[in-house]
Amino acid sequence: MGRSADADATTAAYGPHDVARRPDREDPADHRHPFERDHDRLVHTSAFRRLQGTTGVVAPGESEHFRTRLTHTLEVAQLARRLGHRLGASPDVCESAAVMHDVGHAPFGHVGEHALCDAIDAVAVRWGLDPDAVGGYEGNAQTFRLVTSRLTGHSDLPGLNLTRATLDAALKYPWARGEVSRAKWCFYPTEAEEAARVRDGVPVERRWQRSVEAQVMDWADDVAYAVHDIEDFAQDGAIPLALLAQSATARERVAAQLVARRGRRGKLADATEGGAEAPGGAGDLGRFPFESPRYTADELAAAFTDLFADPDGPFAGFRTLTGEYDGSVEYRRALRRMRTRLIGDLLDAVRPADPDAPFVRHRNDLVIPLRVRLIDDVLRDLLWLFVIEHPRMATYQHGQRRVVTDLLELHVAAVEAGDVAIFPRDLQPELTPLLGATQAAGDRVRALRLVADHVGGLTDDGAARLHRRLTGHVPHAFADWQ
Repeated sequence: MGRSADADATTAAYGPHDVARRPDREDPADHRHPFERDHDRLVHTSAFRRLQGTTGVVAPGESEHFRTRLTHTLEVAQLARRLGHRLGASPDVCESAAVMHDVGHAPFGHVGEHALCDAIDAVAVRWGLDPDAVGGYEGNAQTFRLVTSRLTGHSDLPGLNLTRATLDAALKYPWARGEVSRAKWCFYPTEAEEAARVRDGVPVERRWQRSVEAQVMDWADDVAYAVHDIEDFAQDGAIPLALLAQSATARERVAAQLVARRGRRGKLADATEGGAEAPGGAGDLGRFPFESPRYTADELAAAFTDLFADPDGPFAGFRTLTGEYDGSVEYRRALRRMRTRLIGDLLDAVRPADPDAPFVRHRNDLVIPLRVRLIDDVLRDLLWLFVIEHPRMATYQHGQRRVVTDLLELHVAAVEAGDVAIFPRDLQPELTPLLGATQAAGDRVRALRLVADHVGGLTDDGAARLHRRLTGHVPHAFADWQ
């Protein structure tokens, strides 16, 4: 099948350096563009398929309407492709970045990620290692490890052998742990050499900046997360959209709660601070990508109130509804209008920093107007207020943290005892030479990373079943092998 003239015109802006692989051993008869090959390899990985069993906000199977990590990823990929195409970036690179952006997630999503990171740090200290030399656990860094290391394989090469531009588009936080932030990072010390190769040629003044394709992917992720989770939990009855659209009193009360929540977290700006839109996808001048802009209490309250009170706004369809979601045609129509309007408004408002420069890698940036970023943040804050910080979610997540921590500790104890029998057979040959307390620090780092690979690569259900087996909480377990 031939490529469209549109696609050829877009990819012409990318040079040999952008499409380079290491080493390049591609089939010369393959008709696909290098970026198309990247995309095709990613969607056929087991890591991508495992997302169907990984938590989005709640675990897969809670209800048929909740998005899983896989359906979320597919929606992010669709938004990233359309946005990249409109702005002039390669749609394939933007979509590929979205396809892989969550494959490094631990079981139970961010809760599992943080629990696993804390547990790895504790073991590193116990083993006499610098936690930063191990790298902890971070979903984005694990993604980079997955697609570049022996955890996936393409012919006789480690990883998927993706192009430089595609790999760079996956680096939302292009630094190692502690270089810029201890909250977010995108590669471990074990992949530092590969990360340096991918970032080769990035201008020195952009050392910590993301490529434009990464910025497109990240904004598509933010929009999908904010809009789709509001939709899911409105259907669940957890977020009272009709009440907020109809009641000024309810809006005033919730606005005060949103402001108080940001205040407690130290994320409110002083009234004298002025917001500014900026390139780099940050939306606030001088901030790194992992930092959200800061708003004043008045800005936050006004944005929330305007969003729900606007008679022609995205929530206008809820102004005539009674009660919460009941599956009626009217309610489903209101949700569809909300989703369509919000996604359109949030995507259509962004633009290139330099309209005359190619929208390719590090030759441009994505500008997100502050008012648009504020709307997206208000929606995400609503989810935290009504869902994530609710006591029923807190108890749910407490158990998830326990499962992940226990699994890491149980497998580390096996390594310390010199017994790899509880590990999958494909990991046993790699772990065996690394066992024993007298091993060099580098061997201990590699052993701990392999343990993290195993635990972090489990689905929610796989983690829960393995935890039951290893703790003796299942009476008949032989036939339950994962």
